[in-house]
Amino acid sequence: MHFEQLLKLRNINSKIFLLSLFLVLALAGCTTNPEMGDEAIGDSETHIEKKAHVSPQVQPTEPAQELTPELLYDLMLAELALQRNDYALAFDKYYQAAKQTGDSRLAKKATRVTLFSKDDAQTFKAVKLWSQIQPDNIDVQQIYASSLLSQKRDNEALQSLHKVIKLSDSFEQGLKRAFAIIETIDEQHRAIQLFTQLTAQKKNRPIVKLYQAKLSFKFVDYPSTENYLNELLSMKPGYLDALILKVELLKKQKREPQAIQTLEEILLKLPENTTLRLEIARLLVKNKQYERGFKQVKRLAKKELAPEVLFAISLLAIEMDKMDEAKQYLVRLHAHRLYASESAYFIGQLEAGRKNYSEAEEWFKLVNSGKYSFEAYLGLVMVYSKQNKFEQAFKLLEHSSAANAQQNTDILQIKAEVYALAKDYTKAYEIYTQAVNLAPDNHDILYGRAMLAEKFGRIDLLEKDLHTILAANPKDNQALNALGYTLADRTNRYQEAYKYIKRALEINSEDVATLDSMGWVLYKMGNYAEALKYLKKAYDKDPDPEIAAHYGEILWAAGQTKKAKQVWDKALKQDPEHRVLIGTRTRHLK
Repeated sequence: MHFEQLLKLRNINSKIFLLSLFLVLALAGCTTNPEMGDEAIGDSETHIEKKAHVSPQVQPTEPAQELTPELLYDLMLAELALQRNDYALAFDKYYQAAKQTGDSRLAKKATRVTLFSKDDAQTFKAVKLWSQIQPDNIDVQQIYASSLLSQKRDNEALQSLHKVIKLSDSFEQGLKRAFAIIETIDEQHRAIQLFTQLTAQKKNRPIVKLYQAKLSFKFVDYPSTENYLNELLSMKPGYLDALILKVELLKKQKREPQAIQTLEEILLKLPENTTLRLEIARLLVKNKQYERGFKQVKRLAKKELAPEVLFAISLLAIEMDKMDEAKQYLVRLHAHRLYASESAYFIGQLEAGRKNYSEAEEWFKLVNSGKYSFEAYLGLVMVYSKQNKFEQAFKLLEHSSAANAQQNTDILQIKAEVYALAKDYTKAYEIYTQAVNLAPDNHDILYGRAMLAEKFGRIDLLEKDLHTILAANPKDNQALNALGYTLADRTNRYQEAYKYIKRALEINSEDVATLDSMGWVLYKMGNYAEALKYLKKAYDKDPDPEIAAHYGEILWAAGQTKKAKQVWDKALKQDPEHRVLIGTRTRHLK
């Protein structure tokens, strides 16, 4: 509608016109603005309520207002202003109409309009009027208190918060509403002072202690949080909300055993609570209490679970090395249409890790969309290569397309690995070099190229790349270990190798690969007794075929030939085609 037409309409005083105004008011001012339609208005209201942390409340029907052509004209002008995104004019017309009529629906509409203009001063003005029109509306008082706080008018906000508590069905309910507003304050002193003033007359009530603890927790004042919780739990030992907050506090303080104990106490009261049981399982796994954690997971698995929970327990099962169970949960997740691709990718990863390449291939093929589609494509290339299906792998690589520079680098890296598996080391090195030129700071690519150089005897190139990594990050224990192990295994520079491996162990004393390297370099230096200690520790942690080959070799050198043969035979059952293991065993048992 044009302004000229609207001006003509202003002079028409008809029943139809008055009926239009009635509809505008009755519908609480629904707009025709395409950018601010019913859905947008609903979102605005939600935004107001979320900002003040209020819950929807049914309002009584307001009496009809005295209708005049002038009022109708202003409202229609406001609607037209919204059409043109002229929020200042729209606000002015709605605000003046609300002030003139005392209609809370118009005050609410004026408030909504300010959220689009993001004018805090106008928002405050509108909400203040709204609260004056509806002083006994609890939700309006919450919004007004929130607006007052944003204006740093804490004393006035305190009065509104007292009203919120007074208008609530109970003190506990009112304090919950008030606290939701207070905890939005970023300054610790302001928040605590306001809460203390608000609850001064009832400071010894358990609910007050709980919110004092929550406020201290928000501001990372953990000693005060603990003091309040101790006071509260001495008053009410089984107070559930306090126990749950105590778990969060103990986790922040890295006191996982106590957190687990507290969770177990809570679960006695809420045995069917999936969230709490999942949390205790996570904590148990984090603390390497895998069997106890798995018991919690098994209890969860018996229930009908949301997809998110199925995914979480799948990852926990993988972390606990319960691969069969992890797959069962992922297969259940796969039945959910929205998670079909995601679960197929993780099953593919799981089976590839178990060297079930044929099955992994089938699952990767099921990932047709979603955020893991590119990763599934790379996984499919690798499982083709692991099955010596190089023709399919290269064909897939030929039709690859990268969405960004990172994906382009990833494709080059995977292509280099495929050529390396096909034993075309020259081509693989050439492609790795292309990737390095694209991403010179990518240490994973540099490390991959270094390991490839070792395969065709270019130790000088390996050293160059690993030293580049170490120049940027002297504490890269993977690079230190690789350099030390290669020098120990492929040269006679044992003292130099020992120094690199020793530095790697100082950084991560429990790393299995580094423990193996230390045992190997000590063996090369003739220190069999010390070498045996490191290799036994590595083997006990991970009986990997290559570690088994080294461990057996040192056992053989130490005269424990029977045990060495047992170690080799056991490892061969795990990987009958392992080149290093077969070579070591054959050399000693020929």
